[in-house]
Amino acid sequence: MNWKVKAHLLALLSRIPAGRQVYHSLQRIAGTNRLQLDRDLNRAFELIDLSLETGQSLEGTEILEIGTGWRPLVPYVFALAGAKSVRTLDVNPWLTKSYALETWAAIEDRLEEIAARTNVPISDVRDRHRSVDTSVTTLSEFLNQIGIIYHYPGDARETGLEEESIDLIISSNVLEHIPLDVQNSIHLESMRILKTGGVSIHRFNPQDHNSTVDASITHSNFLKFSNRDWTWYGGSGLAYHNRLRSREYRELFESCGFNLTVCRERIDQRSLIAIESGELIVNEQFSQFSPEELAVDYMWVVAEKPARPATVSQNPDSRGVHQDVAGRSIESGSEKV
Repeated sequence: MNWKVKAHLLALLSRIPAGRQVYHSLQRIAGTNRLQLDRDLNRAFELIDLSLETGQSLEGTEILEIGTGWRPLVPYVFALAGAKSVRTLDVNPWLTKSYALETWAAIEDRLEEIAARTNVPISDVRDRHRSVDTSVTTLSEFLNQIGIIYHYPGDARETGLEEESIDLIISSNVLEHIPLDVQNSIHLESMRILKTGGVSIHRFNPQDHNSTVDASITHSNFLKFSNRDWTWYGGSGLAYHNRLRSREYRELFESCGFNLTVCRERIDQRSLIAIESGELIVNEQFSQFSPEELAVDYMWVVAEKPARPATVSQNPDSRGVHQDVAGRSIESGSEKV
């Protein structure tokens, strides 16, 4: 599909009555929201790996997930790993009881893998899975058995949770769809509700998502547009991309008081070559970024709430060094990780 066709369709649906309902129906027809167990489990395991990398046990933890999505794979994996509760919230009503039940049934054949990846005895994982009654009437009744509390509509800027009540905040493929000012409010709320030493863990892809439906464009294609021109392609509504670059994400976490203990970035080589060769002419509003920063198409971040608020340097020359996933050094505002 030509990416502009999809982008214009989503922009149109965003602006008409019942557009979201039509979008949901089209997703069903196209199979976009179908269960992709291998992919979604791997995404959940990446968050698990980052959690375990902090040295924190998952047993008995209080967790908040930002962005539930269509399939609650991430809450399921963390619940089976021993989390006391997983609150998951979303601004969209994509999760249904049928999706939840289908996904729960599908992971039964993957319990050994889940146990191995979460460092939990397989007997515990099996017991937790078998203890759930799938014949209950409502979605909330089903999820509550697993220790999952679903909030729709949910606002991560104002969770209503008590101060320092959460051990871990997580999200998967969400931050790239949230405007900078809203993210700032979310991170400040995260700082408020996280316990001292608690962490906010995110995996996300700051790339042009239209490249997944149109192989003729690079992951950085959207950087050639001005904000005005981009509005109809993905600057609003159902197709929204914030187009923030990697440095902006790092600076945003740090400005809200977090210590970045992990910050990994993947550079899309095709995008990098297109930018450096001039094949992709980047709009002047992104001129302050290096080609490497422009070409980042995935990020993994662990942001820790320190015992004392972090002091954020305003000196643009006082930058540390971190590494991308290929081991290349890139300048950043974080320490070497």
